[in-house]
Amino acid sequence: MVSAGAVQQQIDLARYPEGDSRTLNTAQYLINRENLTRRAVQFGRLLFHHDFAEDERSGCNGLPCVQRNERARTGPPQSMFEASSCATCHSQPAGSAGFSEARHYTFTSGNTIRGPDMFGLGLIQQLGIEATEDLKAASRAGRPLVTANGVDYGSGLGVGSGRAIETDLVVRPFGRKGVESHLRAFASRAAFNHLGLQAQDRFQCPAGDLDGDGRCDGPVKAGVDPDGDGSADELTQGGLSLLEHYLINYPAPGRGRITEEVREGETVFKAIGCAECHRPGMRIRSDPRIEHLTVFWNEKNARFEAERRRLVRAVDDGYQDPDRMRAVLRAEPKREGLVVDLYSDLKRHDLGPQRADRSDEEGVNRSVFVTRPLWGVGSYTAFMSDGSAPTLEDAILRHGGEAQSTTKRYTALPVAKRRAVTAFLKSLVLFSVDDVLTAKIPITAGDLP
Repeated sequence: MVSAGAVQQQIDLARYPEGDSRTLNTAQYLINRENLTRRAVQFGRLLFHHDFAEDERSGCNGLPCVQRNERARTGPPQSMFEASSCATCHSQPAGSAGFSEARHYTFTSGNTIRGPDMFGLGLIQQLGIEATEDLKAASRAGRPLVTANGVDYGSGLGVGSGRAIETDLVVRPFGRKGVESHLRAFASRAAFNHLGLQAQDRFQCPAGDLDGDGRCDGPVKAGVDPDGDGSADELTQGGLSLLEHYLINYPAPGRGRITEEVREGETVFKAIGCAECHRPGMRIRSDPRIEHLTVFWNEKNARFEAERRRLVRAVDDGYQDPDRMRAVLRAEPKREGLVVDLYSDLKRHDLGPQRADRSDEEGVNRSVFVTRPLWGVGSYTAFMSDGSAPTLEDAILRHGGEAQSTTKRYTALPVAKRRAVTAFLKSLVLFSVDDVLTAKIPITAGDLP
């Protein structure tokens, strides 16, 4: 097996060519061809974990590279470089694209930000895309702004700048303030803000990106060096496509042991109103992934086990490998429907002064945040988007504003029922993807390897 470092040395994944589904050795060829699309996921994973601190090909934002190296490894507040790789911050559980430890928090507008995990991002993106479709259809028909999953964007803060949703009715699930609708756009933003890498799709778009999906509307202008550090094309369209493909197909969070206390806690969670914003059972009409992977607790075997299902079909589009003169089938997601226990409504809410940041951010009031998914919260070691809550109960008690009545109902519960609620939340877990890849967590359900 080739190591991540060796592959990165042989192939400059950050500068991988974009190409198309019929051009060998390009990102789109890997993503779209059967038996290669999983390799594209692996390449995206290598890029996610690659350490750019000593990689002079990535450029230095106008600084001497020795300074870039030093800053990237320490990540002081308000520095130009807060990390040397995506995995610097998204590091827990080990071997996964998870949440950030306290020492890897980032800083924006004077606000402290605890990096969220990357689990299930393809599902979150699709929920946002489909909710946007629902809202725009409702607006055209003069109906209330309610999605197929029952989320009412006309209630609460309503429609307007920095409110529940912007006037364009685009649902933006990414960023704690709800600022990006697509993973690609959010990844290129993070690459610049935290790694100092200028993605072509963010900085080299002569025609712009009017639809906000993170991809240039027209061709990129190659060879551009936005920061004048002598390094052009620091993250190409192809490199960004591999990273995007990896994140879209990242595993969904798992579920821990489900005891009677956990079942009672889930019932109470819904009864007191938590599920009005932290919604389970959000349905996706068209799953964009090529594979589903998650873990569950097997009570009989007293261990975590994994479920894996292939979600791709092979289509003959007439393409033949020019070297071997044989058909290479196109890989297409099956695009099936799926119910997701996300525990979020992907909508902005005002959580009141106890939850407020130090300052406004992204044009959004300091007490307004998009509802964070809870489906992996049981694995976290600090809570709320700034990591300031040391326990789950403390996080619940800090919900004010639109959530004030629910918080009051929680505080009125007997101690045993409050404990049941937190037991339920602790059963919503992340897992080490490395443990699945190395069979420490065996795959026992779905399409077996």
